[in-house]
Order: sequence, then structure tokens, then C-alpha cells
Amino acid sequence: RSMRPEQVQTLRKLALNETQTTNEVMGGELAATSSLDARTLALVRLAALVSIDSDASTFHWAMDLAHAAGVDDAEVFDTLISVAPIVGIARLTSAIPHVLAAIDLEVID
Repeated sequence: RSMRPEQVQTLRKLALNETQTTNEVMGGELAATSSLDARTLALVRLAALVSIDSDASTFHWAMDLAHAAGVDDAEVFDTLISVAPIVGIARLTSAIPHVLAAIDLEVID
């Protein structure tokens, strides 16, 4: 499936750091028009948080959104394992305690 012309234009504007488009992306306005379903969007956001070594509160927020979208914890596991080759083991092991805390589990049982 090809990108729609408006999607191409948006990417071009972002590449040029066009202020209005950047504000729309950062404010989440464009995400609301995404063709991704809520479950997929929640998992993509979780993967992005792993990649930037986000903090615990942001993982709690992301997990709440994921659960509200119907994502189960096994899908979260699959997402974490899927991004490992891209983000590296250091980012993954940094994220896992935050994810476990968000689902009321501890690192050591």
C-alpha cells in the first residue's frame, strides 16, 4: 500500500521542520488520523518508549493505554522481544522493570 499524497507532504514538511506540522505531530493531532488501530498504535508507542529509554511513569501511561485498547500482557512481551534486536539489550533491560511494575509484577518473584 502506498502513502497518500497528504502523508508524503507531511513527511516533507517534517523533514524541513515546518512549525505547524511539527506542532500537529507533537500534539498528537496527526496520530488521531492514523490508519493504525488502537491496539497497534499502543504497541508502537510502547516500542518507541523502549527505544528512548523512557521513565517509569511514561511506561505506566503507555501500559494503561495499551490495556485500555485491549492489548494483553503476552502481546507486550512479544513487542519487547521484537524490538530487542533494534534497540539493544541495554535499552530492553532498562525498560523491563518499568513494564513489569506497570503490570504489578516484580523483577524477582
